Amino acid sequence: MKRIKIKLTNGSNVNVNIEKPELIYGATAIVSNDIDTSLRGINPVTKEEMKIINLNEKENRFFIPSHIQKDYEYAIKHNLSLKQVIAPYFQGVGEEKLREDKPLQRRKSIIAIIKNNQTDEYLCEKAEGRDCQSFVQGGIEGEETPEEAALREIKEETGYLDVKIDKVSNFKIINHFYAGYKGVNRFSYLNIVFGRLNTDKRNEITEEEKHKQKVLWIKKNELNDFINLKINKFALDILLNGEKAYTGDGLMITGDENNEKPNTVVRQIIEEKYCL
Repeated sequence: MKRIKIKLTNGSNVNVNIEKPELIYGATAIVSNDIDTSLRGINPVTKEEMKIINLNEKENRFFIPSHIQKDYEYAIKHNLSLKQVIAPYFQGVGEEKLREDKPLQRRKSIIAIIKNNQTDEYLCEKAEGRDCQSFVQGGIEGEETPEEAALREIKEETGYLDVKIDKVSNFKIINHFYAGYKGVNRFSYLNIVFGRLNTDKRNEITEEEKHKQKVLWIKKNELNDFINLKINKFALDILLNGEKAYTGDGLMITGDENNEKPNTVVRQIIEEKYCL
């Protein structure tokens, strides 16, 4: 366990425990029995103010709801804000292994998990000419929200028109791979979108789309065998087991000089600069 000195808004200092120092980026509060809850702590890395909350714990620690499970549960129960700062990182293998001779394309994308409540089936696709069995997925265009992108991709690729989006996951994931069908390496932030089919109202899809993939409805208990993309497996785990704090390794989402560095690298940086 490491400790970081935090300055309070009354000018005093307090030492706060943290197990993974890089997670200070995601701290939204300080847990303490001793500090006046009317005060705020100043995050030495982000310079943001953090509330003081009393959870009847013995030692001061950072409250990091996106990456500590008990904090996540408390935040969801009490409608507190989340702050993801580590994204699960997936790198292409096999035919999707990164190629040094190809350009890099950065994009934002979605994975859409759409349920037919009448049949307990989920909308899936089997790509033609590629070993790709997945939920509906695709890029976010312009100023689209993840919800808007999901509805557009579903309409374009499957023809379904009457779809309701219920929620977007609290966590983004990063997929870094060679897209042979586009001839580029892609570095993509993905939102996972959940929704349902209201009715089977449907348009005919284009011949081009028909040649790209086959549209299938897969039973919930068959999804694990059908889905073969790791990024979709991550989304499937949320569907089957519920959303929870992300406690693994990955790339940092910080918006500063540490952005998109491995969290283990940033851990050393924070330890050297801020830990006692």
